[in-house]
Amino acid sequence: MEIKPMIFNIEQLMEKANNGDKLSCYIIARSYDSSENGLEQDLSKAVEWYKKGADLNDPKCIYGLAACYQFGDGVEQDKDKAYQLFVNAYDKLLQEIEETKEKPKVQAFSKFCLGAYYYFGFGDVKQDYKMAFQLINECAMQGHLAAIYDLGANFYREGRGTEQNIELADYYLELAASVGLPRAIKKLEDVQNSNEKGARKWIF
Repeated sequence: MEIKPMIFNIEQLMEKANNGDKLSCYIIARSYDSSENGLEQDLSKAVEWYKKGADLNDPKCIYGLAACYQFGDGVEQDKDKAYQLFVNAYDKLLQEIEETKEKPKVQAFSKFCLGAYYYFGFGDVKQDYKMAFQLINECAMQGHLAAIYDLGANFYREGRGTEQNIELADYYLELAASVGLPRAIKKLEDVQNSNEKGARKWIF
Protein backbone atom coordinates (compact mmCIF):
# COMPACT_ATOMS: atom_id res chain seq x y z
CA MET A 1 0.00 0.00 0.00
CA GLU A 2 1.46 3.33 -1.08
CA ILE A 3 1.21 5.99 1.59
CA LYS A 4 0.83 9.60 0.45
CA PRO A 5 1.41 12.12 3.24
CA MET A 6 -1.35 14.72 3.49
CA ILE A 7 -0.16 18.27 2.82
CA PHE A 8 -2.39 21.34 3.13
CA ASN A 9 -2.52 24.86 1.73
CA ILE A 10 -2.53 27.14 4.77
CA GLU A 11 -4.16 30.10 2.99
CA GLN A 12 -7.10 27.93 1.97
CA LEU A 13 -7.36 26.50 5.47
CA MET A 14 -7.39 29.96 7.03
CA GLU A 15 -10.25 31.02 4.78
CA LYS A 16 -12.22 27.94 5.84
CA ALA A 17 -11.30 28.37 9.50
CA ASN A 18 -12.45 31.97 9.51
CA ASN A 19 -15.78 30.69 8.21
CA GLY A 20 -16.12 28.32 11.15
CA ASP A 21 -14.53 25.11 9.85
CA LYS A 22 -13.30 23.26 12.94
CA LEU A 23 -10.94 20.84 11.20
CA SER A 24 -9.16 23.72 9.49
CA CYS A 25 -8.63 25.41 12.88
CA TYR A 26 -7.04 22.23 14.16
CA ILE A 27 -4.74 21.69 11.18
CA ILE A 28 -3.56 25.32 11.32
CA ALA A 29 -2.90 24.99 15.07
CA ARG A 30 -1.02 21.73 14.52
CA SER A 31 1.02 23.33 11.77
CA TYR A 32 2.15 26.15 14.06
CA ASP A 33 2.65 23.65 16.88
CA SER A 34 5.04 21.38 15.00
CA SER A 35 6.25 23.19 11.84
CA GLU A 36 3.98 21.42 9.36
CA ASN A 37 2.62 22.54 5.99
CA GLY A 38 5.37 25.11 5.47
CA LEU A 39 4.81 27.07 8.70
CA GLU A 40 7.55 27.81 11.20
CA GLN A 41 6.87 26.76 14.76
CA ASP A 42 5.04 29.44 16.73
CA LEU A 43 3.55 28.05 19.92
CA SER A 44 1.67 31.24 20.78
CA LYS A 45 -0.13 31.12 17.43
CA ALA A 46 -0.76 27.41 17.92
CA VAL A 47 -2.51 28.18 21.20
CA GLU A 48 -4.50 30.96 19.52
CA TRP A 49 -5.81 28.57 16.88
CA TYR A 50 -6.45 25.75 19.33
CA LYS A 51 -8.54 28.19 21.39
CA LYS A 52 -10.43 29.27 18.28
CA GLY A 53 -11.29 25.65 17.50
CA ALA A 54 -12.06 24.88 21.14
CA ASP A 55 -14.57 27.75 21.14
CA LEU A 56 -16.26 25.86 18.29
CA ASN A 57 -16.30 22.76 20.54
CA ASP A 58 -13.82 20.86 18.38
CA PRO A 59 -12.45 17.97 20.49
CA LYS A 60 -9.13 17.90 18.63
CA CYS A 61 -8.52 21.56 19.45
CA ILE A 62 -9.60 21.04 23.05
CA TYR A 63 -7.11 18.17 23.21
CA GLY A 64 -4.39 20.30 21.57
CA LEU A 65 -4.98 23.11 24.04
CA ALA A 66 -4.79 20.60 26.89
CA ALA A 67 -1.42 19.38 25.62
CA CYS A 68 -0.14 22.96 25.52
CA TYR A 69 -1.10 23.46 29.17
CA GLN A 70 0.34 20.05 30.08
CA PHE A 71 3.78 20.87 28.69
CA GLY A 72 3.73 24.66 29.01
CA ASP A 73 3.94 25.17 25.25
CA GLY A 74 2.86 28.70 24.34
CA VAL A 75 1.12 29.14 27.70
CA GLU A 76 2.05 28.99 31.37
CA GLN A 77 2.10 25.34 32.42
CA ASP A 78 -1.07 24.34 34.27
CA LYS A 79 -1.49 20.58 34.67
CA ASP A 80 -4.79 20.89 36.51
CA LYS A 81 -6.30 22.84 33.63
CA ALA A 82 -4.73 20.38 31.19
CA TYR A 83 -6.38 17.47 33.02
CA GLN A 84 -9.80 19.13 32.88
CA LEU A 85 -9.44 19.76 29.16
CA PHE A 86 -8.21 16.23 28.47
CA VAL A 87 -11.25 14.81 30.25
CA ASN A 88 -13.54 17.23 28.44
CA ALA A 89 -12.20 16.24 25.02
CA TYR A 90 -12.05 12.47 25.45
CA ASP A 91 -15.71 11.45 24.99
CA LYS A 92 -16.11 14.04 22.25
CA LEU A 93 -13.18 12.46 20.38
CA LEU A 94 -14.75 9.01 20.63
CA GLN A 95 -18.01 10.40 19.26
CA GLU A 96 -16.22 12.17 16.41
CA ILE A 97 -14.34 8.99 15.50
CA GLU A 98 -17.65 7.14 15.26
CA GLU A 99 -19.28 9.91 13.21
CA THR A 100 -16.41 10.03 10.69
CA LYS A 101 -15.91 6.29 10.18
CA GLU A 102 -16.99 6.62 6.52
CA LYS A 103 -14.31 9.31 6.01
CA PRO A 104 -11.07 7.63 7.12
CA LYS A 105 -8.78 10.53 6.21
CA VAL A 106 -10.86 12.94 8.27
CA GLN A 107 -11.17 10.36 11.04
CA ALA A 108 -7.38 10.04 11.18
CA PHE A 109 -7.07 13.46 12.83
CA SER A 110 -9.29 12.39 15.73
CA LYS A 111 -7.63 8.98 16.02
CA PHE A 112 -4.23 10.63 16.18
CA CYS A 113 -5.32 12.62 19.22
CA LEU A 114 -6.72 9.47 20.80
CA GLY A 115 -3.40 7.75 20.16
CA ALA A 116 -1.71 10.47 22.19
CA TYR A 117 -3.98 9.72 25.13
CA TYR A 118 -2.77 6.13 25.18
CA TYR A 119 0.86 7.01 24.51
CA PHE A 120 1.12 9.45 27.41
CA GLY A 121 -1.73 8.31 29.66
CA PHE A 122 -3.52 11.66 29.46
CA GLY A 123 -6.61 12.43 31.51
CA ASP A 124 -8.11 9.26 32.97
CA VAL A 125 -6.67 7.01 30.25
CA LYS A 126 -4.12 4.40 31.29
CA GLN A 127 -0.88 4.46 29.30
CA ASP A 128 -0.89 1.70 26.68
CA TYR A 129 1.80 1.73 23.99
CA LYS A 130 0.20 -1.13 22.04
CA MET A 131 -3.10 0.71 21.72
CA ALA A 132 -1.24 3.90 20.84
CA PHE A 133 0.69 2.08 18.12
CA GLN A 134 -2.49 0.59 16.67
CA LEU A 135 -4.19 3.98 16.44
CA ILE A 136 -1.17 5.87 15.12
CA ASN A 137 -0.45 3.15 12.56
CA GLU A 138 -4.03 3.45 11.26
CA CYS A 139 -3.57 7.22 10.95
CA ALA A 140 -0.27 6.82 9.09
CA MET A 141 -1.89 4.50 6.55
CA GLN A 142 -4.26 7.38 5.72
CA GLY A 143 -1.34 9.75 5.14
CA HIS A 144 -1.40 11.61 8.48
CA LEU A 145 2.03 13.25 8.42
CA ALA A 146 2.72 13.42 12.17
CA ALA A 147 1.65 9.79 12.53
CA ILE A 148 4.09 8.78 9.80
CA TYR A 149 6.85 10.60 11.65
CA ASP A 150 5.94 9.03 14.98
CA LEU A 151 6.00 5.51 13.56
CA GLY A 152 9.57 6.13 12.50
CA ALA A 153 10.90 8.20 15.39
CA ASN A 154 9.19 6.54 18.33
CA PHE A 155 7.37 3.29 17.71
CA TYR A 156 9.55 1.28 15.35
CA ARG A 157 12.84 2.90 16.36
CA GLU A 158 12.20 2.54 20.09
CA GLY A 159 10.17 -0.67 19.98
CA ARG A 160 7.22 0.93 21.77
CA GLY A 161 3.97 -0.95 21.28
CA THR A 162 5.53 -3.08 18.55
CA GLU A 163 8.76 -4.90 17.79
CA GLN A 164 11.73 -2.69 17.10
CA ASN A 165 12.37 -2.46 13.37
CA ILE A 166 15.07 0.03 12.32
CA GLU A 167 14.43 -0.56 8.61
CA LEU A 168 10.78 0.43 8.97
CA ALA A 169 11.74 3.29 11.28
CA ASP A 170 14.01 4.73 8.61
CA TYR A 171 11.37 4.19 5.91
CA TYR A 172 8.76 6.25 7.77
CA LEU A 173 11.24 8.96 8.71
CA GLU A 174 12.36 9.25 5.10
CA LEU A 175 8.74 9.42 3.95
CA ALA A 176 8.02 12.28 6.37
CA ALA A 177 11.26 14.03 5.39
CA SER A 178 10.43 13.70 1.69
CA VAL A 179 7.61 16.25 2.07
CA GLY A 180 9.78 18.64 4.07
CA LEU A 181 8.82 17.91 7.68
CA PRO A 182 11.64 19.68 9.57
CA ARG A 183 11.78 17.38 12.58
CA ALA A 184 11.93 14.32 10.32
CA ILE A 185 14.84 15.82 8.40
CA LYS A 186 16.60 16.65 11.67
CA LYS A 187 15.91 13.20 13.08
CA LEU A 188 17.39 11.50 10.02
CA GLU A 189 20.49 13.66 10.30
CA ASP A 190 20.85 12.72 13.97
CA VAL A 191 20.45 9.03 13.20
CA GLN A 192 22.92 9.13 10.32
CA ASN A 193 25.50 11.16 12.23
CA SER A 194 25.43 9.46 15.60
CA ASN A 195 23.22 6.37 15.43
CA GLU A 196 21.02 8.14 17.98
CA LYS A 197 18.11 5.82 18.72
CA GLY A 198 15.09 8.08 18.72
CA ALA A 199 13.46 11.32 19.70
CA ARG A 200 12.32 11.45 23.29
CA LYS A 201 9.58 14.01 22.71
CA TRP A 202 6.55 13.11 20.65
CA ILE A 203 4.86 16.25 19.37
CA PHE A 204 1.05 16.16 19.24
